[in-house]
Order: sequence, then C-alpha cells, then structure tokens
Amino acid sequence: MQVRLIKNDFKNNKLVTAAVICFMSVSAALMGLSVMLFGSLLNSIDRLMETAETPDFLQMHSGEIDISALNEFSASYPGVKKMQISTFLNLENGDLSLGEHSLADNTQDNGLCIQSSSFDYLLDLDGNRIRVSQGSVFVPICYRDEYDLKTGDPMRIGTQELTIAGFLRDSQMNSMMASSKRFLVNEQDYVRLKFLGDEEYLIEFKLQEGEDVNAFSTAYGDAGLPGNGPTITYPLIRLMNALSDGMMILVILLVSVVILVISILCIRYILLTSLEKDKREIGMMKAIGISRTDIHSLYFSKFLILSVIGALIGVLCALPVSIPMRRQMCNLYGMPENMGLIFLLSAAGILAVEGLILFSVHRTLKATDKLTAVEALYGIGRFENKKNRYLFIAVITAAVTALILIPQNIASTLASPRFVTYMGIGSSQIRIDIRQTDRIEEITGTILSDIKKDEQTNGAVLMETRSYRVMLEDGSEYSLLIENGDHSQYPVSYSEGSWPEGEDEIALSMLNASELGLGVGDYVTIRMGQNGTDKTVRCRICGIYSDITNGGKTAKARFEDDENSERPMWSVIYVTLKDPNEAASWTERYQDLVKSYDASIRVTDIANYVNAIYGQTITRIQKAAVLTMFSSALVLAVVVLLFIRLTIWQERNDCSLKKALGFISADIRISYLKRSAMYILTGMAAGVFLGLIPGQNLAGMLLGSLGASGFHFIIDPLRTFILVPLLIITVAASAAWISLKEIDRIKAYECCTGRE
Repeated sequence: MQVRLIKNDFKNNKLVTAAVICFMSVSAALMGLSVMLFGSLLNSIDRLMETAETPDFLQMHSGEIDISALNEFSASYPGVKKMQISTFLNLENGDLSLGEHSLADNTQDNGLCIQSSSFDYLLDLDGNRIRVSQGSVFVPICYRDEYDLKTGDPMRIGTQELTIAGFLRDSQMNSMMASSKRFLVNEQDYVRLKFLGDEEYLIEFKLQEGEDVNAFSTAYGDAGLPGNGPTITYPLIRLMNALSDGMMILVILLVSVVILVISILCIRYILLTSLEKDKREIGMMKAIGISRTDIHSLYFSKFLILSVIGALIGVLCALPVSIPMRRQMCNLYGMPENMGLIFLLSAAGILAVEGLILFSVHRTLKATDKLTAVEALYGIGRFENKKNRYLFIAVITAAVTALILIPQNIASTLASPRFVTYMGIGSSQIRIDIRQTDRIEEITGTILSDIKKDEQTNGAVLMETRSYRVMLEDGSEYSLLIENGDHSQYPVSYSEGSWPEGEDEIALSMLNASELGLGVGDYVTIRMGQNGTDKTVRCRICGIYSDITNGGKTAKARFEDDENSERPMWSVIYVTLKDPNEAASWTERYQDLVKSYDASIRVTDIANYVNAIYGQTITRIQKAAVLTMFSSALVLAVVVLLFIRLTIWQERNDCSLKKALGFISADIRISYLKRSAMYILTGMAAGVFLGLIPGQNLAGMLLGSLGASGFHFIIDPLRTFILVPLLIITVAASAAWISLKEIDRIKAYECCTGRE
C-alpha cells in the first residue's frame, strides 16, 4: 500500500521529485568530490615524502662551510637520526633551455644536483630512486607539462648539452611555491659542469620521531653553525606541497557546505508545501486512527528513496569529474595508496550529506504533530508562514550569489600583483635579488647607484637581511632573520600595527610572533655587531605582518648603519617606474646589466613573479570557480522554477478569480514577476555583500592558516558588480518565465467549482 502511494506521488509530482533528486545529488557529488580530492592529495604527498625520506630540518647556505663543526654538532645532539650535506649548483636561467624553450623568463632558482646518499632522494615517476647515467639529466616533473617536454629532448646549459632521460619528483621542491628546482645529473657531469654556476649547500637533518623541530632549530642557531640562507622544516615542506591543489579543494569544500545548506532549506520548503497540499488527507488519516509514526513513515520513506537515488547520481557525477582534477596531483606526487579507503571516506561524506538532509526531513515532519484532525480537515492552521514565503527566495539568491563570488574573488586576488604584500614582499613593480656573492655590499651599492641615476625609475629602496641574536624578556635567546631598511616606501600587509619607523622598533612575521608568543607592544632585545658582541638594542614590536617566504620566519627593522655588522646574507632592491608599462623592457635591460656584476643576481617583474608562483593555483581555483558557477546557477534555476510553480499552485484559486474578473494571463504573470524580482534583487544585493565581506573573512581564515594574515580581496569590479549579477538575473528570469506558463493552464471557472 505504502509503495503504491509513493509511486503515485512520484508520478503526479514529477517536478518536485526531480528537484529533490537534483538537490540531493548536487550536494552529494560536491561533498564526495572534495573528500576524494583531499584524501588523494594528502595520501600522495605523504607517500612521496615518506618514500623520498624528506628531511625534518633543512638549512640552505651559501659561502664557506665548516663540515667538522656540523659533524660534531650532529653527533652530540641526541635527537639527530641522520645528517647529510647536499650540494646545489645554482645556474643562470638565461643560459638554460629545455627542448626549444629558454628559461630566461623563469622565476625559479634552477640548478644541478646529484642523488643524495642517505635521505632526501629524488624519485622517478614510478617512485624509485633515480640512477642517472653520464650525459643524461632528469628534469622536474612540473616542467614537463609547462614546456611540453619528452624523453630524448636536449637540455642546454650555455654551450653544454645534456639529454633528458626522464622526469623526477622532488618531495622538497615539487610545488611552484618552492622557489628552487633541482635537475638530477651524474656525479661526473656535476663536476664537469661545476664552473657554470655558483654552489650552495643544503644542510639536512633527519630527527628522531617526536623530536621538537623548533627546539632543534634554536639549538642549531645557538651552535653558530652555517646559516646564510632560509631555514625550512618538514611541516612547511608538506604545507607548500599541499597549498596549490589544497586551495582548489578548500574552495570546492566551501561550495559543498553552502550547497548542502541551500538543499536542506529547499527540501524543507518542498516538504512543507507538500504537507500543506495534503493537509486534508493528513487530517483524514488522523481521523481514522492512523498513528503519527505511520504518517511520518509514509513521507519519510519517499525522501529516503530519493536520497538513495541522489547519492547514486552524486557518486556517478563525482567520479568522472575527479579524474581530470586528480591528474595534476598524480603527476606531481604520484598515485595515492589505499584508494579503497579514499573511496570509502568519500562514500562516508556522501552518506553524511544525505543523513543531514534526512534528519532535516524528520524534524520538518514533526509539524504534522501540532495539527489536529479537525484543524486539518477544515483547513484551519498552516504548516508554513505565508508571509515569509518570498523571503525564502531572497535567502537562496543571496547564498548562490555569494557562492559564485567567493572563489572568483579568491582567484582575482591571487592573480593581482598586490597579493605579494601578503607573502612578505614589498608593494613595488620590480624586485632585484642579490645573493651568493662575497662582494654583496659593493655590488648592491653599485646597482642602487645606477638605478637612482636612471630617468625611468620613480623610486628605489634597499633591504638587507642579516641573522641576529634576539633575547626575549624571559632571558631566552633566538636566532632571527631581520630585513633592515625603510619599510614605509614599499610596505607589506600588516594584520596588526605597522612598519618600524625607528631603531627601537621591530615588526615580526605572523609565524614568528605566534611561535614566540609575542604581540604588538611586547619587547625584545637585539644583539648587534658581528656575532652579537657590539651592542644591544631594546625594540618594541610595532607590527605583525604576513610572510610565507624564507620559511615564514622573518622580521623587519630600521637599524642605523653599523660598520661592525656582519655582511648581509642577501639584499633586495625594490623599484618602481614612472611608466608601469615599461616594466618588462626595463627588467630585461637590467637583467643584462647586472650579469656583469654577478650572474646569480635576479631582476624580476613582480607581476610575472606572482604568475610563476601562483599560476597553477590560480588555474585550479578558476576551474573550481567555473564548477561552482554552473552548480550554483543550476541550483538557483531549480529553486526559482520550483518556488514559483508551488506558489502558483497554492494561489490557484486567487489566479482563477482574477481571470474570472477579467484579468488576462499576462497581467497575472507580471504581478508574480514584480513580486519575485523584488526579493531576487534584494537577495542578489545581499549576496554581493556576503561575497565581499564575510566571504573575505572566510578566505582570510584559510590563507591565515598558511601565514598570509590580514587578507583583503582584490576584486574585479566588472565581474563582481556586472557579470555575476547579470548571470543571476538571467538564470532567475528564465526559470521564472518558464514557471509562469502554468498560469495559462488555470481556468476562470475553477474558483467557482473548486476544480483543479
């Protein structure tokens, strides 16, 4: 009996049935997709890092190195499991070409290395440690697709040539977020080509399980060991690997949660409307003694069947969509293990979604308990508040608009050159990096003098980074990289406070402030001079800023020049031009000029720098944004279509009466359009606000977990205020027009006969 009733209900309410299945399947597909992608990404990264034996602590260093001191420290520190010193031959990008493609415009630090002996192995695409023959080279996998490379293509370094024998996965430097890329060559080739570049060292440690990396880092600094370069830890490497695809997955997860909320609201509205339609039948069932449990069961069984159908459709949609999205992850990190477990987790996510929807259905059905049989039979009382009916369409429109805007705004923000201010890089047009030279101060001064004489430049400022000993208020000491210079000209983004204006002020990166437990207004003491023996300066912390460069642990100060201070570890010159359109030609001209001083100096157009670092991330988020836009547009179309059809059904007698009084169908359609348009436009305006303000805060929370605090959207006005609202209006208007054709089928005599 129950099965026949449910079957008849499906047959008589095809639109409602299809709408419920649509909501359930879209919610299930998006949640299943996000869980599947997230599980695959983390599993692949963990497998790669475990197989490659990624170091727990890595100190990059250029210059002289005391191997005996490192060995002594390694042997004496109880938490060290293994230690090795790897070399990296930094090459000039202008001298490099892969196949027919020059790397002159590449922003990465590209160099040669040999296979590690103890850990930090470079792996082939099958996950095996690579053994490379003489005359061959293995190229980072990220360059295979970027430059359309294949095995057998040549790699040229100046006049020297190697043959690409394959492609490698580097657990440290796979991501474009990593600023360096390693090319693997034979040891004999490395020695032969050593004259072509500048050698730097990767001092790597594997620690005992459970060892505190931060405590080890402090001990390493206290021992006065080589540290002319950034420090990187295992968690940071894992984070950088996950960041690019992880941002895309977080966007999809956010979308899936919002779509789930929309689906629950819509299905609740559909159910309340069905209960209103069946009110007299419910009253009759109560009158003849059918229990409320059986009444609940009749309706709940219907939604349970639809939930199963929606879950199956969701699985069938999620699987093919995940294949192209997982392809890039598999290229970079390899195939994940335990795919069976990942599919189970994805299925669990889908079941959780359907469970939440069914729980909402169960709660909504309790509305039938409040209505007595007499009230139901005589049409007294309502299951829904008629006054708030149109408010529902405004809420859904607002949610859909915000849902489309948030990923669009994240992508436009990452694509903007101003986003570098959240990375710890000044807001200039051009950046010149000077590293790995014994004459760094002399060369820096010469370049800065040339720039200030250049009539094309509008301004320039020098930043010098040195390692200082910092003493906290509790007496403990800490090794800190401090960038010294005038930070007011090209500031980074500060989440609290502002840049240092005097010698007694210092700004900390968010990760440093968090690790040290310090905030704006606290004090630290800086030891100045060589080895911190000259003088001390007590500094007030004036600001906290975003930084995901150099391990994310930096500081900014404005100390006076000190002749006794140590040589800078590296220097950066920020430059702006009078005509921003000349950035590309100016960069190219100065890159050729600085080669005469030192081949390792890098002149970078900030816009190209952002594209090189975040290009893949932006592409993935744009794909997620397109998926979001289509899903949201589909949901909005179904909601408007269903809402207006159900509203017309509930007001059928009123429409019939209007026709009996002489109104034509077009007049009635216009009245519905006016009412709907008012709420849709209100919802759209609210959605734009939600997408810009709360959406910005939500995106800021995601990026803040990565060290990019104080986040603000850099929006595309055309897309935000014109294209997206136009899309919403077009979809809503089209769905409304289709629904309003139902008015043509209403007859004028229905209000008199009660016939429908």
